[in-house]
This record gives sequence, C-alpha cells and structure tokens, in this order.
Amino acid sequence: MSGSDRQYYKLLGMAVVLGMIVGTACFLFTTIWKACDHFVWHILDEPWHRILISTLVGLLIGIILKIVGDPGSMATIIAHFHRSGALPARDNLPILPTSVLGLVAGQSAGPEGALTQVGGSLGTFIAKCFKQQSFQRVLTLAGMGAGFGAFLGAPVGGAILWLEMLHMRGLEYYEAIIPTLVCSCVAYLIMLIGVGHGVVQPWQLSAIPEAFTWTPLIAIGLGLFCAMAARFYAFIFRSIGRLQNRLRLPLLVETTLAGLVIGVLGVVFPLSYFYGSKQIPTLMTKDTTLLALAGLLLAKMLAASVTVRGHWQGGLIIPHMFMGVVLGRIVIAVIPGAPPILTMLCCMAAFNAAITQTPLASALIVLALTGAGTPVPVFLASITAFVAGHGVVVVENKQSRTEPMNFHLETSDPGIVA
Repeated sequence: MSGSDRQYYKLLGMAVVLGMIVGTACFLFTTIWKACDHFVWHILDEPWHRILISTLVGLLIGIILKIVGDPGSMATIIAHFHRSGALPARDNLPILPTSVLGLVAGQSAGPEGALTQVGGSLGTFIAKCFKQQSFQRVLTLAGMGAGFGAFLGAPVGGAILWLEMLHMRGLEYYEAIIPTLVCSCVAYLIMLIGVGHGVVQPWQLSAIPEAFTWTPLIAIGLGLFCAMAARFYAFIFRSIGRLQNRLRLPLLVETTLAGLVIGVLGVVFPLSYFYGSKQIPTLMTKDTTLLALAGLLLAKMLAASVTVRGHWQGGLIIPHMFMGVVLGRIVIAVIPGAPPILTMLCCMAAFNAAITQTPLASALIVLALTGAGTPVPVFLASITAFVAGHGVVVVENKQSRTEPMNFHLETSDPGIVA
C-alpha cells in the first residue's frame, strides 16, 4: 500500500470517529431541544402565546449575544471555512443556546445552522487532536455535512449539500465527497440508535407521483417558475437587510422586534410558525384558497428573512422547502390539471436549489424525505432552477476553492488555524 493510500484510509478512519462524535452531539442537541419545546407548548396553547413567547425569547437571545458575542449567520460559517478551512469552537457557545431558544419560539430557521457549526468545529478539533494538519479542511467539511445529514435523516443529501453550499457553481471539493459521506452516514446511524430517525420526520406521500409524456417539460417549467419566485424572496431578504442597515437599531431591539414579527405572523398565518418540518405534511393536504396560499408564502418569506436578519440562529433549507410546497400548491390551484404530488416535489427541490445553489443536494434531500420514485423530473426542476436562478444571493460569502487537487494528501501541511 502506497503512502497516499495509507493517508487516505487514515482520513476515512478519522471520518468514522468524527461521525460518531457528531452523531452523539446531534442526539444531545435534539433531546434538549425537544424537551424544552414540550415543556413550553404543553403549557401554553393559546394563539396569542406565540407573540408573548417569541418576543420574550427575542429579548433573551439579544441578551445572550450581547454578553457572549454575535457569531453571525450561515454566511459567517462559509466565510470562516474559506478563510481558514476551520470553524472556531468558540462560536458554539452563543449558537447552541440561541438555536434551542429560537426553535422553541417558532423561528423560521431550522437547527441545521447550529448542527453544521458544531459538526464543523468538531472536525477542526479532531484534525488537531490527531495532529493531521493537512486533513483539517476535509474533516471540517465532513463534520459540517455530518451535522446536517444526521439532522435531516438524509445522510447522502445532507453531506452533498454542504459540499455545494460553499460555492456559486456547485460542488468543488471533490476530494471531500467520500469522507463526508462516511462521516454523515455514521452520524446518521448514531441518531438512529438514539432517537430512531433524523430530526426531520420523512414526509410520506399518499400516492406515487404521476408520470406523463410531458413530465420533463413540466419539471423544467416548474424550475423556471421557482427561479422567478426565488428572485422575489431574495428581494425581500435584501430589503429587510437594507432597512436594518438604515435604522441601525441596538442589538437587543433587533432581536426582540424579530421575535415580535415572528409571533404576529405565527398568529395570523399559523403554518408559518416554526421552521416547517412538521407543517409540510399538513400543507401538502390542507384545503385552502389561492389567496390564503399567497399570504402564507409571503408570511413565510418575511418570517425567514426576519429570523436571519434579526440575529436569530438557524438554517433555511427546510423553510425553503416549505416555501416550495406553497409554490407547488399555488401552481396546482392556478392550473387544475397539474399533477399535484410531482408539482410539489419539483417545487421543493427547485426553490431551494435556486436560493442556495445546491441542485444535487436539494433533489437528493426531497427524494430521500418523501420516498418518491421519480428522480428524473425532480433533478430536472432542481438543475433548471439552479441555472435560471443565477445571481440570486441569500446566503453570502460563497467563492471558488483555492487549493490544488488532493491537497489533503500532500506532504506539506498548510497548518491548522483555530
């Protein structure tokens, strides 16, 4: 066995160890979050309680960030990785408690932000512990993908997502594919042992998606439609950011106002409250009007934008797929002959692909969580939206890689950056 082969299998072994640690961390995070959620909402069940809890939690989040420091958003995670190939462990201190609080208080952002940060920082830590400096960047990526894959219960799609998320033109760190998949699958197995599934419950379909002669063209059309909707969402996201920059309110005021807006939207549009995982099955089958769907879409876009701009911590993948389901329902309402299940699946993948520039992962995640047997139209819609949505920016700081191929197997180490 050559030296590079030994290095490679050593890397895979470290990915297994990392996956076990990340899976355990995800299990502990999930247990604490669900216990807090049950405690709060088992007692408080009136609609107006949402306004009260979200506002108070917004104030509490502001206090925590004021004391410990604001770690930024998912864009900050991407910036850290591109700058040093590492995620700082110190950011876990504010991210973990504020993520749990925000999830309990109905934020339109999922736990993937926290679990990605924890997984990535653990990858950096493992590289330091094993004194394998050249593995730092790959193990950080593997930990990021594992945290997301274990959370989703979709280890392949979750792993690929963070390999794509870092760039505007799709996956670039090809060397990290296998280590990240290994790490993500191990973390997912730990979650299976701990809770029996990922955090996100699979969205079981009531029927097999329809297949027609024109299915590929329908998928392409849905991809184009979702790309246009993504531009509207990005406009809302940027507009709230510009308003925030103009007002320059104190941090405590911003986090508290964000909670108030989230709570009010959650009362007016109940399905917009929380990050969307449990609400997606209801949304797929709920009888509703076109006007109500349009209002819900706008409310969810506003809630997600306010969550991130208001310094609440979380990721937007599942909220984007929720918006995709709403878009699918709107198409079905406008075009009665549109195949309902296929339309919703394509819109889920396509909308997230246009926003996050993750065409492969978006399709893989939708297929994994729904058990759909129609991969071709879902991938077509996702790739179409990715191409048509070029220039849409919600997650910032993306850039191309600068390292040569197989940099992690070279004898010269770039050095660890804590």
